[in-house]
Amino acid sequence: MVSLFRMPAPLGLDATLVRRAASLAFAAWLSFALASRLHVHNAYWAAMPVWVITQTSRGLLFERAVLRVLGTLLGAAAGFAIMHLPLTPAAQLAALAFWIALTAGLTHLLRGMHGYAAVLAGMTAAIVVAPSALLAQTASMEIALARVECTLIGVVVGTLVLAWLTPAQPLADFFAEVRLVAAATVAHAARALRDGVAAESDAEVRKTLARISQLEASARLAVAASVEGYRRLHDVELAVVGMLSLLAAARSRGRTPTLHDAALAERLDLIARHLRQPWRGPLRAEYRYFAPEMDAALGRFLQALDQIFDAEHGFYSPHTRTARPETRHGRLAPHREWPLARLNAAMAGTACLAVSAASLWLAWPDAWLVLLGVCIFMMLLGSMPLPQQIAPKLFVGTLAGVACAVFYRLAIQPRLASPSDVLISLVPFLLVGGIVRVAPRTAAVGLDACMSFLLASQAGVPATADLARILSESGALLLAAGVVVAVFLVKPRQPLHRIEEAAAAIRADLLRMFDDGVGIDSAEWHARSARQILRLILHLSREQALGERWPGGLLAVLNFGHATIALHDVGMPVAVVASLRAFLRREASLAATHEALAAATSVADGRQALAIRALDAELVRAGVLLAFGR
Repeated sequence: MVSLFRMPAPLGLDATLVRRAASLAFAAWLSFALASRLHVHNAYWAAMPVWVITQTSRGLLFERAVLRVLGTLLGAAAGFAIMHLPLTPAAQLAALAFWIALTAGLTHLLRGMHGYAAVLAGMTAAIVVAPSALLAQTASMEIALARVECTLIGVVVGTLVLAWLTPAQPLADFFAEVRLVAAATVAHAARALRDGVAAESDAEVRKTLARISQLEASARLAVAASVEGYRRLHDVELAVVGMLSLLAAARSRGRTPTLHDAALAERLDLIARHLRQPWRGPLRAEYRYFAPEMDAALGRFLQALDQIFDAEHGFYSPHTRTARPETRHGRLAPHREWPLARLNAAMAGTACLAVSAASLWLAWPDAWLVLLGVCIFMMLLGSMPLPQQIAPKLFVGTLAGVACAVFYRLAIQPRLASPSDVLISLVPFLLVGGIVRVAPRTAAVGLDACMSFLLASQAGVPATADLARILSESGALLLAAGVVVAVFLVKPRQPLHRIEEAAAAIRADLLRMFDDGVGIDSAEWHARSARQILRLILHLSREQALGERWPGGLLAVLNFGHATIALHDVGMPVAVVASLRAFLRREASLAATHEALAAATSVADGRQALAIRALDAELVRAGVLLAFGR
């Protein structure tokens, strides 16, 4: 007998995904049924959140549900406040545009899933304000409250139904992945010492850096809804900082081999083997540290390894311990994509203003649906790093959902005589929607198709035979999707611009080291630089041609900073400060700066000359990155 679960195989489904699809359909159906039973206006809104909150792990499901509730309440409060301001409809829509811009910008300033709350805050405010300002309905407050109630019903019901089938993601699995990435990093450092930097594979360097960056980027998703997990986020950051520092130190030292490098590489191999094995306890102290007489220049290696080991200890020990090692200063600066936040805010606010003005001028009864769709789609696509890649799928999904909705309203809805008939009529649509939503090959299109079907079908609303009205309402939603998709296709986000911004931020951080004189806060500089390097790696992964050129420059930036601190310790000549300031301000070329540093070396004393020479060498290696930009 052919298994039932082999039937959807062309979509990439298995038994687990089929059960998940059925659960999604049931949760959406139950949310709609409950909202209908409670006589909530436009009960179909209650089924819509279910398609969004579904996640691959229970922690993500719970956290996304909580953030959706918080974002909905915040957006509703903002929407109600705008509605009750003594303003004209045009002024209310202007206030809505400001709120949309604010929340759209926040999506790139909040880490992990927290930006999702900002998305919901913007969307909910649009749901509340758009019909009120453009239709001037006397019952607009009742309708707005009903949509907030529907959202809360859908979140609660969807979370309760889906939680039993959604697996938990053990923190131990994520911590084991951190240890494996750390093992690969330590092994890579050992090879750099043993074979020299010249023998390193640039592809291997990129792969190691990408794994570190992806690890840090996924940390907040891995610890979602876990108190213990959030407490250990600093341990993850500590491990990431240690890995980057170790790679940079190995790359710097690998260019000038010493007699002790073979012994150091052997010790690093032993540490890598420990990190690859399941956790049984910390590595014995005699294997963690090196004899002082081996080499006086091992400080950076020791500090980086201490950070990795301290992070490893933090993963598996109670966080009630009061004594923290000195390595706890290792951290990352907060992730803030300010240029992208400003761009997204400007685009979302401008789109909302433009559509609002057109809606007021045209006086089209369904213009509020266009405005609502534009706000929703701008918030969703704008929160993504490369929305132009998802935009066509959004339009295809919206088109499919609207087409099914038109069929439903014309062929099925007029034949429904009771609320029970409505509930039965939705079952096949929701089942198909659940399958399309969870199938790996159609998931991106399926989400928009399910949401658009529910929004355009208006299930539960009295049927109408007016074809023009049905096409007008459905076309308004499709027009909104087309406008937003066109915006992001005409003005796509270029990873190259994000790389230029990150390079400029690195230059600014380095420039502070020369503007602040001898009072350098090395920990603060390292926190900022490590964050910018991780940001650069993410953007470089989207711009493969540049990514292949820059693995050395990324690590050389850290080495350049350490060389700057070392020169400050022995006294930095005024001429060196002036030449480096000019280079970082884009006022002098790399060649001219190299010549100026060579001249400063010739007149410096012994220790200063060595420090300037080391600084110059790292500047040359990092020069491609530091000089990059428009």
